[in-house]
Amino acid sequence: MNKTLALILFVGLGLTALIFQLPKGNVSAKTESSVAGGANRDANGQKNKIDTAKTEEMHAAPFTKAQEKRIAELKVQLKSATTELKQIVALENLMRAFMDLSKYDSSAVYAGEFSGTHPATIHILRAGQAYFEAQTYAIDAKKGRMMGEKARFYFEKALGKDPNNLLVKTNLAMTYVDTPTPMKGITLLREVIEQEPTFVPALFNLGILSIKSNQFGKGQERFTQILKLEPNNHKAALNLGFCLAQLDKKVEAQKVLTKVLANSKEPEETKAAKELLAELQKH
Repeated sequence: MNKTLALILFVGLGLTALIFQLPKGNVSAKTESSVAGGANRDANGQKNKIDTAKTEEMHAAPFTKAQEKRIAELKVQLKSATTELKQIVALENLMRAFMDLSKYDSSAVYAGEFSGTHPATIHILRAGQAYFEAQTYAIDAKKGRMMGEKARFYFEKALGKDPNNLLVKTNLAMTYVDTPTPMKGITLLREVIEQEPTFVPALFNLGILSIKSNQFGKGQERFTQILKLEPNNHKAALNLGFCLAQLDKKVEAQKVLTKVLANSKEPEETKAAKELLAELQKH
């Protein structure tokens, strides 16, 4: 399975609370103490601090002149914004520009820096989500672990304020997957399921972990359960098709994947369905 296809399959519903869907209201951080804001400026201590310029140097592909100009303009807009609302809009524009260029780590760094001076929960969540996406899309394993550590810091901080946020807890669980203690993540996901047995993001991620551990029967069960709850969940259907193929249930797999191909409006999903169907035809 190629890297692109793996990402399409494995990037699940833990990302449904997208960075740019965070509420704009009640953004003032004045209820937080200045001490808390200062502590946030360095999420994991000085020794683990990620320098913005250094992070941008880590990218495999350099910016074009046009891209450099656009990013520079957006940085100026963020720096010169005079109100918190304008700063949020400028920050999100800059983050989106980085993400459009697949520079997820730079997007996360700016979100983290902003949460350091604006320690309201919504900004902490934005930073955690940004680092979580940077972890998800990291090609280098070491870099992925570093992004995961940062995501974990912000998610744990957010859970300290709202222990019942199941989506944050689900995302926190997935930051442990590629660490020496992956069972911590599995335990968190099981806790979520105990609290809410039909919580789809947790079910999805348990299915993904089943695939990663070659337990395709368990994966089939998880994704089938999701499709009973959400019949049009095409990512779950893709993963179900993959599990069925691995279990040598080719006819069932083809049926599921053909349905995705016919009904999904997302180009990446239809591309993944085509690739999986092509693989089935080879065997």
